[in-house]
Formats: sequence, C-alpha cells, structure tokens
Amino acid sequence: MIVVIADDLTGAAEIGGIGLRYGLKAEIVTHIPKTSSADLLIISTDTRSMPEKQALEITKAVSEAIRDINPSVIFKKIDSVMRGHIIPELNLHLQILGKSKALLVPANPGFGRKLTGGKYYVNDRLIHETPFMHDPEFPVKGPHPHEMLRVDESDITVLTHGEELPSTGIIVGETATHHELSAWIKKANDDTLLAGGAGLFIALLEDRQLQNANQNSDEPLQEPALFVCGTTHDKSRSKIKQIKTEAGPVSYMPYHIISYATETGFETWADEIVSLLERNKKAIIAIDESMTANSKVTAADLREKKAMVVAVVLQKTLIKELLIEGGSTAAAIINQLNFNRFFPVSEPGAGVIKMNVANSDLLLTLKPGSYDWPANTWTF
Repeated sequence: MIVVIADDLTGAAEIGGIGLRYGLKAEIVTHIPKTSSADLLIISTDTRSMPEKQALEITKAVSEAIRDINPSVIFKKIDSVMRGHIIPELNLHLQILGKSKALLVPANPGFGRKLTGGKYYVNDRLIHETPFMHDPEFPVKGPHPHEMLRVDESDITVLTHGEELPSTGIIVGETATHHELSAWIKKANDDTLLAGGAGLFIALLEDRQLQNANQNSDEPLQEPALFVCGTTHDKSRSKIKQIKTEAGPVSYMPYHIISYATETGFETWADEIVSLLERNKKAIIAIDESMTANSKVTAADLREKKAMVVAVVLQKTLIKELLIEGGSTAAAIINQLNFNRFFPVSEPGAGVIKMNVANSDLLLTLKPGSYDWPANTWTF
C-alpha cells in the first residue's frame, strides 16, 4: 500500500485523481480507518489551515498511526507553492517515522511552477509578484525557498538534482522539468521521506513502472449542482463577478452574515441560494471581496460561514453534485456535513476530482483554488 499524507483536502483529491489515472484503487479519508482495501490510501489532515500547534498535534497522531500500518511507501503531499507549516511537520514526521532526511520537491513544471537558480517561478514570473503574494494566510514575501517556507536559510539545504544528498536534514530540490523530478525520485532511499507536489508523486508512480491511462472524464455535470468558491485568486473571482453582472446564479455572502451571523440570517441566505438552484439548476456561493476589505473577519470565519449555509441548503433541497474550489473551504464543509471517507471516481480535468461520498448519494467534486475548472463543468 502507498500512503499519502496530504495537508489539505483538494491536494488529497488531486492525488486520488492521479492514482485513478495510474490504475490504482484510491481512498481518501480524514481519519485512518481500521481496514482498507485501497492500493492508495490518502489521509487528508487539513493542517495547512490550522494554527501551527494544532497542526503538529494532528501530524503527530497521523505519523504514529502510519508507523503502525508500515506501508511500502509514505509520501507527504504539500502545496506546490509551499503554503502551510511544512518544515515543522516534516521534522515531526522524521522523528516519529524514524527517517533521517526529507526530500522536499515542491515545484510542478507541468503547471508552470519551477524552482531554479534558487528562486521560484510561476509561469516565468517570480512568485512574490503573482497573486500568491495576497494569500490571506500564507502570503509569499519573496522567491527564495526559505522565504516561502518562513524559516532561516540554515534550516534547509537547497540543491540541484545533480548534487549528492546529505545524510540528514531537510533538502529542497530545485526543479524545472519532469526529467528532474524523475532524477530526484531515484536519489531517495528507504531512509528518505519524500515530500512534494503532484508532479513529484507522478514521478514516483512512473518510477514504480505504473502506466498513465489518461482517462480524463468528459461526463456531464449532475444537476442540481452547487458550486462553492473558496479561493482568493483574481481569475476565479473575476469569472464569478462577470457571471453575477450578467444576472447569473451567483449568491454573494450577505454583509450581515460577514459581520454578525444569526440563525435567521443563514435561513434567509439559504433560501436565496435554493431559489437560484430551482430556477437555474446551478448556483455559485462566493464572497465579494469589496465587502470584506475593511472587515476584521478572518478567512477561517468566512470558511465556517460558507460551510454552515451549505449545510442549511442541503437540508432544504436536493443537490446531486457539490463542487468546491479551495482545500480549506472544502475541509470546513465536509466537517460541517460529517463526511469523512471518499472514493475518487473520475478526473474531469487536471487537479479536478469527482468522488463518491461514503454513505451518501452526493457527488463531491474538488479543485485547488489556483487551477481552472474544466470547460464542460464551468458552464453558466
């Protein structure tokens, strides 16, 4: 069995989709089950959205459970632009799993994300000059790995794939091509914890001689369908704003919910969303950034409020497909709905995964905030 520890839910789903692509039976869980018949077990910890102390408590518990399972491969899935509590979590994994070093290769050249010459680029722009500089929880202040990881330079060793790995510590691997990802995989031994983005995981499966079946699904969206936007990326917000301007089925979080949510307020907002679903068979829940510009409300508060209204909507009307953009938002919603086990069934697009929810007829489709919805899904 391959076990993947993913620090957010859309990252876990992305790995599940890759597993499908390479012929593996995948299962995504929020708590480690007593039994599983999966070839690929993915544990979504959601530690990226937690305070560091809580994140490390979860990391410790998960590491101990995985140590007892003793899988053939352990992989730590992190954000390709290194948001989260990555270095403290890796150090704790190493301590509990009994490994001496971690090889962290975050970049994903297939998505234009490269780490070369000591600097990180997104589509040939330095990362701190992209929308990632505005991330509400982990804003990127500079292009160097230690700046992105929020540690001292001495806490990590940055190497190219042609250099030898030290015997201990955390090594950050520079990567500009898929070939370099493959070269990094070959440098890892049994004493190495592999950590990285989707690109490195693909290189790991290919090194194990698994074949890519390229089975992206083009199946139609199940309706009624509810979209929930949980990203701060300008591209996504602009698309939603355009749909709203054209009188499309967009429901922005009301200001009174942002400021001082009440039970009556959630009922009223949910009724508006249900009305949009009845008329259009689709609806989008989002936040108008102009309403939060001068507010003291936190990103975590906003996620919880979106999760609460989704729960009320599902009580009021039938939803066949729930589509969520953004891993932290997705985690808040599934926690609110008490969902904890998922089975990937198709990959409508790169990084976009459709799953069956255990003990439910609802289809759940997840997407990282910085990726695009497939054209056949995003039709408004």
